[in-house]
Amino acid sequence: MTSTVSRVFIHFSFILVFAMTGSARAETPGPVTIYCSADEAIARPILAEFTKQTGIEVRPMFDTEAGKTTGLVHRLLAEKGRPRADVWWSSEIFGTIQLADAGVLAAFVPESAKDIPSEYRDPKQRWTAFGLRGRVLAYNPEKTPKDKLPKTWAELARPEYKGRIALANPIFGTTRGHMAALGTLWGEDELRKYLVGLRNNNVRVADGNSQSVMLVARGDIEFGATDTDDVIAAMARGDKVEMCFPALDAPGGKSIPGTLWIPNSIAIVAGGPDDAAAKKLAAYLTSAEVEQTLAKSESANLPVRAGALREANASFARMVKAHRLSQPVDYGAVAARLRATDALVKETLLR
Repeated sequence: MTSTVSRVFIHFSFILVFAMTGSARAETPGPVTIYCSADEAIARPILAEFTKQTGIEVRPMFDTEAGKTTGLVHRLLAEKGRPRADVWWSSEIFGTIQLADAGVLAAFVPESAKDIPSEYRDPKQRWTAFGLRGRVLAYNPEKTPKDKLPKTWAELARPEYKGRIALANPIFGTTRGHMAALGTLWGEDELRKYLVGLRNNNVRVADGNSQSVMLVARGDIEFGATDTDDVIAAMARGDKVEMCFPALDAPGGKSIPGTLWIPNSIAIVAGGPDDAAAKKLAAYLTSAEVEQTLAKSESANLPVRAGALREANASFARMVKAHRLSQPVDYGAVAARLRATDALVKETLLR
């Protein structure tokens, strides 16, 4: 009798423990899959901290340097009918807007993003932007004095810059958005002339923004079009490079003050495998905590939140002093020009 009671008690205890642990597992969503074009070395610690805080496993897929953003955008479009990703973290905004317009992204407003300015939030709530990087020229201050630096991007098509310029492939990443932004501001005819001018100047097409900076650091080229974070990372390594902020002035003389600042963006993939985990991760990635982490990281992204610049390091102070923050470009208008600009780049610069 005692043996029977013991067996029943053990059996009941096992069921109770199983039910409790099963319930605990059910309350923790995940794993969550994220497609990410932000630099892996920057993104992985942030994703690991999310797992530490929540217990939710994160499975990231990263893009290559040469195919930044564009490769994963195409993958998300191809998987639209059967999504494999839950969250999209892009190091730029233009491909994200393309995905939103194609119906790939779901509407979601994280509570953590309520203090982000409205210009960095989609009116239809499909994406949230934060953490800016500026488009700049890398140069070696020991070889090029400051009074000899280009003052505008348009100048680079002049004959005197022949053989002196490198840029990442303009149908990928932030360089792609940069070309589309110039087309939005200048018009297609002026952009065509500019691209032909770059081709005639034997512009060197690098595998990515970081390689563009590396070519400058090695002395292979004088100017490398890139992003602020790539120059800051090179400076941290001890490379002899600095950055200048060419204006977006139109070739015909129209003054367009300010530089092009491109934000990161976060979105939830519509119909992804785990919506609950996706929302938790998206809320974390758009938090002030993560934006400050990015600001203090090697990537050194400028915060978009009001007052956050007060906590910025010397790199931010230098950038803001060098060129005032400005947003002369409509991100949506630039995204709408991407495909046309791709075709124009292939027809002129890359032919």
